[in-house]
Amino acid sequence: MLRKIFSHIGVGLAVGYPVTTACMWIFGAWQATGLSVMRMYTVWLAASVVYSLISLIYDTELPLALSIGIHLAGCIATTFAASWAAGLFKVFAPWPFWFFYVLPAFFVMYLIIGGVIYLDGKHKAKKINKKIG
Repeated sequence: MLRKIFSHIGVGLAVGYPVTTACMWIFGAWQATGLSVMRMYTVWLAASVVYSLISLIYDTELPLALSIGIHLAGCIATTFAASWAAGLFKVFAPWPFWFFYVLPAFFVMYLIIGGVIYLDGKHKAKKINKKIG
């Protein structure tokens, strides 16, 4: 079980950091807010670990639709909390603008990452079936 936890954390970090770095450059958040770059990185590092732990839901026997719903809700909550902790609500004043700026970007990234993981799984299944058959 511990190996599985560290595997999920590794995947979360491997996916989360390039996305976070790209977003910081694209949105220029670190320049606009005057926040310490290390504060942003530390907060999003922690968020990446939380995202990976939330992904453990897929290792349960729950129906896939329910697992996806729980995962999506947990990731949105984590993104909201991390945005607050990183000081992004100061950028999006009043703070409800977070829903217009961050949430759409979140959904795009969520779909892209989910699609890549889905396609990777299909590719691996095809390779295994080829070896068996």
